[in-house]
Amino acid sequence: MRKENKQLHILHRLAALVLCLLLVLGLLPTTAFAAGGSTGGVQWQLSGGTLTVSGSGPMPDYTDANMPPWYDVAEAINRIVVKEGVTSVGSLAFYGCSTATGVSLGSTVTSIGDRAFKNCNAITYVGLPAGLTAIGDAAFESCERLNGILLPSGLRKLGNYAFNRCTSLSYITIPASVTDFGMVTFAYCTDLVQAVVLCPVTKLPDWTFYGCTALTAISIPESVTQTGDKAFQNCTNLTSVYYGGAASDTISEAVKEETGIQSVVIIPDGEISGQGSGSTFDSQSGTGVTTNVSTSDNAIITQTQQTEYSYTINGQPATIEQVLTAGEEDVVEVTGSSSTTVSATICTEQGWQELAEAISGVLNRQEGAEGNLEVSVQLPGSTISGQELAELAGKDTTISISTDSGTVWVVDQSIQTKGGFGEDSYELDFAITKLEQNKTKIECDTLYQVDFPTNVDFSAIVGLNLKVGDAYQYATLYQKDLFSMTPLQTVVVDTNGYAWFALANVDAGVKYYVAINAESADTANAIIPESLYGAYGLDSTLMDASGTRYQVTGRASRWGISGLQFAIFVAIAIGVVVLVVALIMVTMNKISRSKMKYAVSGGEDI
Repeated sequence: MRKENKQLHILHRLAALVLCLLLVLGLLPTTAFAAGGSTGGVQWQLSGGTLTVSGSGPMPDYTDANMPPWYDVAEAINRIVVKEGVTSVGSLAFYGCSTATGVSLGSTVTSIGDRAFKNCNAITYVGLPAGLTAIGDAAFESCERLNGILLPSGLRKLGNYAFNRCTSLSYITIPASVTDFGMVTFAYCTDLVQAVVLCPVTKLPDWTFYGCTALTAISIPESVTQTGDKAFQNCTNLTSVYYGGAASDTISEAVKEETGIQSVVIIPDGEISGQGSGSTFDSQSGTGVTTNVSTSDNAIITQTQQTEYSYTINGQPATIEQVLTAGEEDVVEVTGSSSTTVSATICTEQGWQELAEAISGVLNRQEGAEGNLEVSVQLPGSTISGQELAELAGKDTTISISTDSGTVWVVDQSIQTKGGFGEDSYELDFAITKLEQNKTKIECDTLYQVDFPTNVDFSAIVGLNLKVGDAYQYATLYQKDLFSMTPLQTVVVDTNGYAWFALANVDAGVKYYVAINAESADTANAIIPESLYGAYGLDSTLMDASGTRYQVTGRASRWGISGLQFAIFVAIAIGVVVLVVALIMVTMNKISRSKMKYAVSGGEDI
């Protein structure tokens, strides 16, 4: 009986060990950086790179001497979210958040304070709430990548310097509701091609469009009787002014004087069309740029054609200055190679159809050209339907999709098929969390956790904004298996702090980690991003040394099943083991009791 009791004791310990193992497997191995508190009447939380401001009522206005509490950790902010209930964005609230790529404002926000987003030069899009009534002085000044801004129809105040030096803006409409129109509002917006002023001002403010060198057409209301000082200074391509008021001669003379263009046309009838174009030429580099803008309620689409010109005189390379002074007997030849890029801000589902038509037009014009057409798309949110993606499937197009949260997905549509996309929507948002404590076995400089909310079943290059500082570091993507971390891909970080991983799919049931300069990284086969090809002397597609471009995730060493399915099967297997152990214990207990009962009844010596 002592031997049987010892066996039972061993089985008890084995069962306890198995149960402990199950509990340990469910624990997360890491701790994430987080900070938070309250400011004024609202609360703030910085976690996983996302700064969230919540509560009820206005944010306080900050000053140079009293900056917001997150100012000192601005470099850790990837995304800014102002939740429903908050009614204003305070002055200087997000000043200098230069690495934040996404901004989301709740519908309750009615005002944006002075310099609120100044020098946020990484954000590309801000969806302004329909109820917004005031934009403060320099609110978006020097947001160099900001494009596709749609000012709401109820806006009343547009402050001084509001969009000064927003060099990526291509189109703007100032709504009729604006009664307070500040100075220098759109100065140095060098990509601005069209502008429509609907508000009934009598004088266009000083320096409004100063230095907008790409501006070709502007519409101003009949109420305007004069233009402010240098309102069109250095608008060297402005040839069309849509104006039906009584001061056409005054307006014409002011525009001619400030632009230096004597062929400015005042168009009294009609409104500025939804199409516009402008051209610039750099004689130093021999580069010409033509920009076409198409606007509608569904999308703002900008096509930019860049042409590199080269010159020869009598068969010998020459500069444009030499060409201009060549003699009549000289043989002058001019050749040019062009490339076109398309950028679009999508406002409605119909916007995808308009974008598909614009892309088809470009592809037809440059039929036979090598390489895919590069298209940048800004979504108003972070979801996209399979049907929208299928609109462009099979076209020689590479689409870079940016969400309002700042995430970026690059899809090569030439390798996609219409049937390759599901009918449901894809959530393209994801969270990147820098882990302050590394409890994994990955030896590295820095570790991040990446969480995808839904499965993505199409091939894409996913840009992870890691903010690792210096470029040329190695980032390795791992997926967490049941008992180990499996390395998937190693890439070189680009100059903007992005790691670009080419993934054939994303499994929401798998935990992903990115390690910077991991000791076990396969640096010999690291993928080089296209932006660094010149530094590495490369001229090839994005792939590793073995020719692999897209890495299948969530399926490594799992017999063709997903990580979630594998984990479920393992859990079931462990559960079966526990059940078997329990049954054995019960059976042995019954046997032991039977023997004891038999011994007692038979008089056997126990």
